[in-house]
Amino acid sequence: MRAIGYYRVKDSGSSPEQLGEHMGEQFADYCKRYLHQPMTTFGDDISGDESSTGTSALPGYRQLLDYLKESQSSFLIVVPDATHLGDDLEAVARTMVRLESDGSKVTCNDDDMPDPLQNALATMGVKGVSRTRSERIKESMRERALMGKGLGKPPFGYRNGQDGTVEVVPEERPVVELIYRLYTKDGIGLRLIAQHLNEREIKTRRGGNWNMVTIRDILKNSTYMGTYTRFGLRLPKSHEAIISPQMFRTAQDETRARKPVGRVVNSQPFLLSGMLFCGYCNNKMMGVTRRQSWKRKDGRRSSGVYRYYQCQSRNNMSLCQYHTWRAPLLEGTVMSQLKYALKAGAANGNEAGKDRADEIKAVWDSRMKNADRRFLQAMKRAAKGEMELGVLGEYLKELDKVRRGAENARRPKDVEASLSEWDSMDFGDQQGFLLEHLAKVVVQDDSVDVLV
Repeated sequence: MRAIGYYRVKDSGSSPEQLGEHMGEQFADYCKRYLHQPMTTFGDDISGDESSTGTSALPGYRQLLDYLKESQSSFLIVVPDATHLGDDLEAVARTMVRLESDGSKVTCNDDDMPDPLQNALATMGVKGVSRTRSERIKESMRERALMGKGLGKPPFGYRNGQDGTVEVVPEERPVVELIYRLYTKDGIGLRLIAQHLNEREIKTRRGGNWNMVTIRDILKNSTYMGTYTRFGLRLPKSHEAIISPQMFRTAQDETRARKPVGRVVNSQPFLLSGMLFCGYCNNKMMGVTRRQSWKRKDGRRSSGVYRYYQCQSRNNMSLCQYHTWRAPLLEGTVMSQLKYALKAGAANGNEAGKDRADEIKAVWDSRMKNADRRFLQAMKRAAKGEMELGVLGEYLKELDKVRRGAENARRPKDVEASLSEWDSMDFGDQQGFLLEHLAKVVVQDDSVDVLV
């Protein structure tokens, strides 16, 4: 295959020319070993400013992009290791997505770890985590696991005994058995299982109500069949089982059978997410998307997508009632009331401005943290081959969108201008405006109260 070499060098006592010559020799040797045709080599000297990773600060990288564009062909792009693609995981991912967007392939001149994403995770680690300390902690925890000792807080149904080993909680065991029986033998879904437990007033360990997420986590956890799985270890019969391995496998088979196949869901976010509260139980309302298809009288098939807000207690825990609003209607109602409230309160000033600003900052900080976490999870999945690089690029776009929203939220906005330009504003700016001016929206079946 036709190959291109690329590298970035830093000041290490040798001149950039000497380092570049050495990198070129390594690239030529790589091509000779693996029977690739060397085409050319590009390099950048980043000794002056290691933080400059844009194409303007990397002329060699810019030349590489121009070369790929002009040739309109695919190449194998060889780098010494992932650090030559960026200073951190995000920078490596962005470079990978850009270079492979036109069909080229990037690889590392590292026989042990040629995949750039795997190489980056191994050599760079996660930002803010000491790799040496992390490995020491993991090794200590592996030793505890091999001795049958519990690590952290055990799942519902188990506890750490006085000697550190995992033991069954007698009063919680029947609940776990009931959940698996309802799911595997009675064919009941997650929501109805949660409803069944809540109606019987069976509480979680913290004394709360059950929901779909807690039920799902119990059904996925191999701990219940006596197997410990963590840090690459899989230790069968490390503690007493609550359910049999056969029932656990049946639950996993049932989950796969119920999961829709061949449908890629691209759900759009909801404008009022996190701002709506049910007027009956005071829990948050959540956005729900439903897709339906049907056969028309003429034999052709039609489909529709319906978006609405529903009480979260009803949706996840089967509590409360079926309080629901169509998304366009509720969003329009909220905007109408908000415009009136902002005009009415314009002359009163903003006494709670500082507290509101701190609250908005906390919301966006949380969103940025979640976006970072989702990107890291996607990076790990892509490194395992479980996700296409193009999908990883979508997570990067989402990360950029959240950062833009956080930046816009810090800037003071002209209320009149924002309202007049509302339809032309992008989603992030619209939601940022609402977070700034909406304190809470209380929703009942026939009324909506907007608090600013």
